[in-house]
Amino acid sequence: MVTIEDLVPENHFLRKLEAALDLSFVYEETAHLYSRRYGRAPIDPVVMVKYLLLGFLYGIPSERQIEVRCADSNAFRWYLGIDLDERVPDHSTISQLRRRKPAFRKVFRRLFEEVVRQCVEKGLVSGRLAVTDSTHVKANASRASEQEVDALEEVGNYWERLDAYEEEGLEELKRQTGQRRSKRTKQVKKDKRSSRKKVSSTDPESGYMKRPGKPSGFYYLSHQTTDPDHGIITAVTVTPGDVHDSRPYLEQLEYVHKHVVPLQAAAADSAYDFPLAHRALEELGIDFFVVPQPAHDR
Repeated sequence: MVTIEDLVPENHFLRKLEAALDLSFVYEETAHLYSRRYGRAPIDPVVMVKYLLLGFLYGIPSERQIEVRCADSNAFRWYLGIDLDERVPDHSTISQLRRRKPAFRKVFRRLFEEVVRQCVEKGLVSGRLAVTDSTHVKANASRASEQEVDALEEVGNYWERLDAYEEEGLEELKRQTGQRRSKRTKQVKKDKRSSRKKVSSTDPESGYMKRPGKPSGFYYLSHQTTDPDHGIITAVTVTPGDVHDSRPYLEQLEYVHKHVVPLQAAAADSAYDFPLAHRALEELGIDFFVVPQPAHDR
């Protein structure tokens, strides 16, 4: 008699993954999404997480194709805990889960954090250096969906800190010279900044990106901070494509420094060369190595 256990090689990658990654926390994270009294028996939430994880690890671009691969792969079935005579989850179940249960997305953030935590425990993340950059990801939006709207932007943490540091600098100047220079930035009524921008009617969460050397259109930006010792990504922030790299940078670095591993130094390209970054990282005791911006950009 042959079982599915016999059909998966002992040195298969998925066996190593199963031994290294404990997904039991998924049950606690998703408990509030399920009713204990009503409805049909649900698909195991760990199975659904593994289902999508397989798609990511093996570069499978759609849930429909993941279902096909899981149906005919002994290793995939073994990893999901589905025997040879059982059906794999229907792709539409996973699609509707993503669409109807936005809270389930937090599970994948927790999954990322758990993997990083284990990497830190194994000594794969040292904090000796943190390297940050962004990469553009095409949005599901065409130029035909483009429209221009008035955009009111609430003042976020970045602008608040920028204003606070400027106020501090002005007070120091007054103490030294007896005179106070007026602020360079206009105070915006009701703490809002207004502008016109392009948005997509089909993917309004994306942003219109127009950068030198980059494609124009609707994109997202994935801002990633990496520990270069072993190439471990320690933090990820996704923003619309029209958000400058400097906006999420400090919050991301501070998160890594306080919640992942203490940082000794940070490095980045010229997009991150702005005074607030130098000031904030100096206060945290983090050495900052950055490509200076060209003189005409200052």
